[in-house]
Amino acid sequence: MSKLRRIVVGYNFLPDGEVAFHSARILAEQAHAMLYVLHVVEPSPIFEQKPTPTPPALTPLEAILGNVREQLRALAATPELARLHVTTNVHTGKPFVELIRECHRWSGDLIVVGVSEQGTGRFLGSTAERVLRKAPVPVLIAKRLLTSGPKTLLIPTDFSACSQAAAHEALALVQTFGGRVVFLHVMESYYLYPPAYGVAPDLTHVSPDVFEASWQEFLHDLPLGGGLKWEKQTREGRTAEIITNVAAEIGADLIVMGTHGRTGLPHLLLGSVAEKVVRLSACSVLTVRPSAFRFELP
Repeated sequence: MSKLRRIVVGYNFLPDGEVAFHSARILAEQAHAMLYVLHVVEPSPIFEQKPTPTPPALTPLEAILGNVREQLRALAATPELARLHVTTNVHTGKPFVELIRECHRWSGDLIVVGVSEQGTGRFLGSTAERVLRKAPVPVLIAKRLLTSGPKTLLIPTDFSACSQAAAHEALALVQTFGGRVVFLHVMESYYLYPPAYGVAPDLTHVSPDVFEASWQEFLHDLPLGGGLKWEKQTREGRTAEIITNVAAEIGADLIVMGTHGRTGLPHLLLGSVAEKVVRLSACSVLTVRPSAFRFELP
C-alpha cells in the first residue's frame, strides 16, 4: 500500500460513516488516489415482500437501492470532491463481505471504515471489526476525522517482520502529510508459568538496554533520513494499554501497527493486541496484514 492509488470507504450516512468518508477523502487528496464510496444495504425479510401494486412497481428493496444511488451520486457531485476521481456504488448483502469483495475486484489498496459510538464500546461483532479481521489489505478504522496537515504517528513494534511492514506504511504516510513518528516497544510484564507451578521467574524489572540490538536491526532498513522527525521509546506494562496511553500522551493522530507479531501465526485473523488497541484507542488505527494472510470470502 506504500503508494496509495485506490481507496475504498464504507459509507452508511451516519456520523461514523461521515468520519470515514471525509478521512478517506483527505487521504485521496493528499495521495492523488482514486476513491470508491460503497454503501451496503443488508436486506431485511420485509424488503423481499412484493408491494401491493402490480408490476412494474418497485419492491421496497429496489426503491431503497434507487434512493441510495441518487444520494451517492449527489455526494460525488459536491464541490469538495471535484478534484478527485470518485466511484460510487450500492450493494446488498453483508457489509463486511461486500466491502472486502469490492476492494478485491477494484484492486483497492486500503479500506476505510468508521466505528459508531456504540461500536467503540462494543467493537466485537461490528462491521468494522469484521473488516479488520478479514480484509487482506490495510484497514483504517477512522475514529477521528483525519485532516490535512502534519501528523503525529505512533508505530508500535515487537521487532517482527509484520510490524516493520507497518512501519514502512506509516513512514509513507508521513512523507505525504509531514509530521513526526514515535516508535514504541512494550516490555510485557508476565510470568512464563502460573505461580502455582512454583517456577515463576522474577521479571519485575528488565532494562530497556537489552532491546538496543533489536532496535538497531528494526530501524536499519527504514527510510528515516531527509529531515524526518522520529524517536523511539521502550515502556513496560500491558501492551495494549501502554500503546493507547502513549498515543494519548504524544497526541497521536494515528496508530499504525501490524495485525500480529511474534505470538501470532500467518493464518490467524487478528492479533489480540491489535484488536485491543482498536477497541481502547481514542484515535484512528491503521492495521497492516502479514504478507502470508489470505481470507476466503463466503
